Amino acid sequence: MYAAERVLQLGGTRNLRDVGGYPTVDGRRTRWRVLYRSDCLDQLDEAGQSWLVEAGLRTVIDLRDREEVISRPNVFARSTQLRYSRFPLWDEPPPGDLLPDLRLGYRRELDQVGERMAQLVELLATPGVLPALIHCAAGKDRTGFTVGVVLAAVGTQREAIAEDYALSGTCLGPRYVDEARLWAISRGYDWAVWEHTVETPPERMLHTLKYLDEAFGGVHAYLLQHGLKPETLAALHTLLTEAAC
Repeated sequence: MYAAERVLQLGGTRNLRDVGGYPTVDGRRTRWRVLYRSDCLDQLDEAGQSWLVEAGLRTVIDLRDREEVISRPNVFARSTQLRYSRFPLWDEPPPGDLLPDLRLGYRRELDQVGERMAQLVELLATPGVLPALIHCAAGKDRTGFTVGVVLAAVGTQREAIAEDYALSGTCLGPRYVDEARLWAISRGYDWAVWEHTVETPPERMLHTLKYLDEAFGGVHAYLLQHGLKPETLAALHTLLTEAAC
């Protein structure tokens, strides 16, 4: 859906996209040029930086942990043209030997980072924050999970959320799979066990949203249980969606 418009081919990125244009359950659609998602921005070239600034980007939200940020600094970390927000999904990265079965969806994330997700939604709904860009390392898991929850919070149709998640596989391509395999082997991990984690099948996001319903009563209940105010959800819906043409 709108893949040609959605994927932004800016130098130094592989998975930078606009999440506008997705249909919502109330007959609206997500706004274009308001929320972006991406892989790491440490290699984003000057032309790409200028494009985002000129497009009106106000905030970059970095989900990576401390060590990742130090080893691969975001090009906007010291910017005077927009706000750079360190927003690690976890205070410390989960142990590498505790690999979750992602084929069941992002259950660990839902169970453990509810307060962080409520805080992130509150940040996005704050006046002056949007347009914003959310990113991690590959822009696939932490970003995919986070953007999936945000899209669900404003009523985006589930098939569209799953489609957006799956697009990471196309953007990252086989080169990413090769890099991930070498990374896992270099650390002594069993690639046969890890291989599924580099995939982004739409079913994984659908399983995540189903678990969100079963365990928490839906995305709105989930966010409210973790401290978000109802008026913030309403504000985010207004900011991120518009009437469909």
